[in-house]
Amino acid sequence: MRTAKPKVDVYDLKGILEEFLEHFGVRGVNHARRPDSTGLFLESATISLGKNALGEMGQLLPALAKHYDLRDAVLLAELNLDLLLARRNQSKTFKALPAYPAIRRDVAMLVPEATTHEAVLNTVRQTKPQNLEAIELFDVFRGKNVPDGQKSMAYAFTYRNPERTLTDAEVNAAQEKLVEQLKRTIQATVRES
Repeated sequence: MRTAKPKVDVYDLKGILEEFLEHFGVRGVNHARRPDSTGLFLESATISLGKNALGEMGQLLPALAKHYDLRDAVLLAELNLDLLLARRNQSKTFKALPAYPAIRRDVAMLVPEATTHEAVLNTVRQTKPQNLEAIELFDVFRGKNVPDGQKSMAYAFTYRNPERTLTDAEVNAAQEKLVEQLKRTIQATVRES
């Protein structure tokens, strides 16, 4: 049996989990990739909330998928619901829709294979780019045109100021500062389109 390439991947699962946890008002969840497979997962990550283990997520081992006659790759997560319910925030807060437009900048970068999404996020947090509203990892690629020992990670950076429209010059300056820090901190090389 061939191992099916998932139509969705662990990053999709991570996004689904983040949205699920958002409904509980749970923020500050960390994901740490496990380098080795476990008895259940081919590739996986632990999920923690502060210093507490919240669960794990990953792709089901192909042997288990075959045993249960599953043709496609299976992604799953296991969560500690007792901890989740104990840490939920039941108060809902709402904020007005933004009055000013966002500006998005996409960056694809080559990074060492061991570089994690968390390492990128930590670098961004330390850099504190002005007016950065959101970061989204939308692609991870290995293969043709990517050197051995490296992978391509593509991010969308969304900038917005709540009080006025940003200029391209302001966003470009913040983005350049951020990219320079990523180059220094995680040895990123920006891929040209």
